[in-house]
Amino acid sequence: MLTRELLRYDIRQHRLYPRFVDTQDRSWQEVARGLISVCETAIGSSREELQEAAVPIMHGARSPLVAKGLFKLLSDRCTFQEHDDELEELRKEVFLTAAQLFFPGGEQGAGSNDLQCYRQAVAATRQQDADQLAARLYADLPDRQIVLSFEAIGAEGLLQRYNLALAQGPLQWAKSLQLHLEEPDVGVRRRFFRHLKWLQLLARLQRTAAGSYRLQLDGPLQLPEGNLKYGFLLASMLSAICLLSRWHLQAQIDLPASQAKQGRAGKPLSGPLLLELDHGSGLRSHLQQTADVVPEAFNHFTTLFTAQVNDWTVRESSALLELDRQEWVIPDWSFRHVSGQVVHVELFHRWHAGQLQHRLHSLAQLRRQPPELVIGVDRALSKQAEIQSLLENSTWFQQHGFVYHQIPPVKRLVTALRSFLPGEG
Repeated sequence: MLTRELLRYDIRQHRLYPRFVDTQDRSWQEVARGLISVCETAIGSSREELQEAAVPIMHGARSPLVAKGLFKLLSDRCTFQEHDDELEELRKEVFLTAAQLFFPGGEQGAGSNDLQCYRQAVAATRQQDADQLAARLYADLPDRQIVLSFEAIGAEGLLQRYNLALAQGPLQWAKSLQLHLEEPDVGVRRRFFRHLKWLQLLARLQRTAAGSYRLQLDGPLQLPEGNLKYGFLLASMLSAICLLSRWHLQAQIDLPASQAKQGRAGKPLSGPLLLELDHGSGLRSHLQQTADVVPEAFNHFTTLFTAQVNDWTVRESSALLELDRQEWVIPDWSFRHVSGQVVHVELFHRWHAGQLQHRLHSLAQLRRQPPELVIGVDRALSKQAEIQSLLENSTWFQQHGFVYHQIPPVKRLVTALRSFLPGEG
C-alpha cells in the first residue's frame, strides 16, 4: 500500500481520478529497473543504506513523487531482520557497566577522557571488540535493520502494482462501496467470494442474472471508530476484483481535510467524492488467478476441528446460500455430517455490526425454507450494548449461534451444527 502523502489523483466535479502512469513508458521503466537493482543488491545492507542508494534515482526522476511510491512498494517486498528482544537487555547491562566505569572509584579506565580507551574498557568487560559491540547495541533500530531478502519483480510489473496501489489508497476513506460483477467462470467466482471471506469482508449480495452479482459493502468511515484495519482489508479487495472478467466499482470517498485541499486550487471540498473503476481501467492484479492462499487462521482451525471431531468433515465453502428476495450469503465454511446433513457457517467480525443486524432480521423474516446456517459472532462485537441485546432476543442466534475469539471454539461450534440434525434442534 502507498501512504497518503504518496497518492496522486485529480479531483473534478466531485469525482476522484487516480493519476495512473503509463506502464509502457520507457523512462518510467528505466526508473523502475534502477530501483529494483538497488533492492536486489541491498542484501546484507541496512535499511538506511538501501534508502541512501535509492535517493539519486528518485531525485533524478521526472516526478520524484512517483519514484518514491515505486520505492515504497519495493521496500515492502524486502524482508528485514526482526526485532531482537535480547538487545534491550544488552543495552541495560552495557549502560550499567559504562556508568560504573565512568564514575571515580570504578575499575581501570575510570575518569579517562580518551573515548576509545573508555569504549574498549566497556567492551572488555564482555570480552568483545568495541566496534562490534557498538554496532550491535542499536541493531534493532529501523534504520539499522539488515535486508535479508527481496521478492523479485519486473519493471512493468512494478508499474502495474503502482497503478493498483493508487486506486487502492482512496478506498481506505470510503463511506460505501458498490461492485457489480459479471463472471461466467464458476471457479473464478468461487475464488473471488472465498477471497472476500479471507479478508473478513461481508457484503450484501444480490444476484442480478446468471453469473452476475451486485455487492454492497460499508466503508471504514461507516464504522463507529473508522477502523484502520478494515480500511486496509477493503482496499486489498481490489486485487481480487481485478481478476474478474467484467466488473464495475463505485465508491463514495470522504477524503481527510489535508487530502481534500489538493483539489480545486487548494480550496476545501464539501461532500464525498465518487471513485469509479472498471475492467477497462487498465488495472492488473499481482495475485495468481488459480492460487488460493488460505490464511493461517483458517488452516489452524481446520486442523483443530479435524483432530477433535469424527462425525463432521469441514471445508472452505464454495457454495452460495439464497435467502429471500434474491439475497445471498457467502459462508465461511461448510460442514458435512456422517448422516449426509450439510450445515454452513458465517462469521461476523468486530466491524460487522450492521451486516449482523441485517442478517438476523432477514433470517427472522424468511418466508421460505430457512437455510442450514450457523452464525458466529466475534466476542468484541457481541459485547456492544446494541448487539448484545440483539443476540439475546434473536431466536435464530440462540438456537444456531455461538460467540468466538479469533477462531471458532470447536465444542460450541459442534453444538450449533448439531442443532440442525433431526431431533436435536
